[in-house]
Amino acid sequence: MSNREAGKKRGRGMLANGEVKQELLQAAKTLLSMQGREGATMRAICAEVGVTPPTLYHHFGDLQGLHKAAIDETYLQVAAAYHEGTEEKGPLKGIRDGWATYLQFAYSEPNMCRLVIQQIMAGEPPSLVAETLRGLADDLRHFHSQGLLRYPPRQTAQLLWIAALGALTYAVSHVGSEENDDLLLQKATLDITLAALFNVAEM
Repeated sequence: MSNREAGKKRGRGMLANGEVKQELLQAAKTLLSMQGREGATMRAICAEVGVTPPTLYHHFGDLQGLHKAAIDETYLQVAAAYHEGTEEKGPLKGIRDGWATYLQFAYSEPNMCRLVIQQIMAGEPPSLVAETLRGLADDLRHFHSQGLLRYPPRQTAQLLWIAALGALTYAVSHVGSEENDDLLLQKATLDITLAALFNVAEM
């Protein structure tokens, strides 16, 4: 055992359970981002934090539970862009900010982005996806009441999610390509999507 690992283990007793749990979560996020599931093993995560497997079991049930929690928290950070934009200038600002943040996430964290997509494709999306879509549908109701939506709010939110997921998948599959060209395509995709969903000339 290295001196660094030994020092970590000696320090565990001085940390609250919540702090240890957060360190496990952060270690999992870092290793998943850098090395994918193959590198984010129980042994690697526990060594990084300086704890033994029973501590991981105590907080997350098993390694899969920790991976899911790490992916959920990553999605939460990405989805926050929508809520911040909405609070600032309304749903359309939130949609544009959220879209831009998804793309930035794909280019800056391709491994984590792939894991999020895999979770969704497996029918186990991050827990906040459903909540985000419900919130988006609620935010869109005033557009619907003014006759500015081509579809009901819930369907509009789902169609936006389908388009965003497609854009995210395209972006993560083209990491390393000419990013400026990709961003132009992504902007055009968003513009086309909004024009198809809203009865407004300028979105």
